[in-house]
Amino acid sequence: MAGKEIKLSLWALDPTINIETVSDLMQLNYNKIIDYLEDRNDISRFDKTLMNRWREYDQDRGFKVQEIEVFGSAFRYISAYAYFETTIGHDTAIIDGTVLPRERRISENELPVFFFEFIGRVYVVVSGSQYKINNIRTLLMGHGRHTNDEQKQWKRVQLKDIPNFNFTSDFFYWLISKENKTVETALVKMDINDIRFLAQSGTERSDVRHESQGANILDEAVSKTGLGVNSRVDMIGTTISFEGGHINLIIFDNGVCWVDNYNSAMNGITGELEAFEENLEMGALTLFCGILPELKTAYNNDKNNNLWTTEHQAKARKLWALGAINELCSENDITYEEIIELEWFLK
Repeated sequence: MAGKEIKLSLWALDPTINIETVSDLMQLNYNKIIDYLEDRNDISRFDKTLMNRWREYDQDRGFKVQEIEVFGSAFRYISAYAYFETTIGHDTAIIDGTVLPRERRISENELPVFFFEFIGRVYVVVSGSQYKINNIRTLLMGHGRHTNDEQKQWKRVQLKDIPNFNFTSDFFYWLISKENKTVETALVKMDINDIRFLAQSGTERSDVRHESQGANILDEAVSKTGLGVNSRVDMIGTTISFEGGHINLIIFDNGVCWVDNYNSAMNGITGELEAFEENLEMGALTLFCGILPELKTAYNNDKNNNLWTTEHQAKARKLWALGAINELCSENDITYEEIIELEWFLK
């Protein structure tokens, strides 16, 4: 079972790889001999082999390419489990020359992985913690030591600057401005219900990083001050409601998303709401094929139609700055006479 947060990382496959290629690559042999046991003849081949492989997400579908409709558009995808085994080190696996039983030195790991085509490229969404998902690339995508030529057919996996899923600070300022409003595109209406997490870092005068979390954080002087001085925003937490569900999440600037499993739900097959984890395939694909791209579309539409310009952002920053000043005056009983004695007003 997932905990409170479902962590969804995003990668992009090499542009030469299509979704059918992925289906073929999943059926390669990814088993790996444990280095320090390779020359041991007193144990079986199985006991010294890590049994790494892709497993079917749904046995009835296997690794066949599927199609899903998100907000009226069709996307091709493959869902799978990345299964890999990890082992303890040499010094703890071998005691007085005797190799411990397999079950005492090898751990099983299984993470859901979703491959989908978007604008001519295959993207990968992986659910799991960072230290575990790194093993998927090294053990199951041809990036590990002793990888054979066949496994290297995965080619390059892009981890940074993911096309179509990079979010700028200006995008996040725009999203903040949409708090408690409806964002609408040709495909979907999305209600931005709150801003509950905000990560700010760096201005022309400072390199300080600050994170705020909780209800009504935009009413707090610290958050308003950071926005007012044009700090860089690289993470936003909000709740997005749409026909089909609502997702409480944190969006990172590199497309990574952390979904609050306890406060997110998707419509199931019967139309009943299900926890995000219970409908992870639909939830992940809706998020990355629909929600995030449509937010970016709405942002670009506002930019192209001069509904969000540098002047709009400057005006918003001024309002946040004034709000911070008002909050600080209230908290510290600062008078008008004291305000006008500040250096800025004496110029």
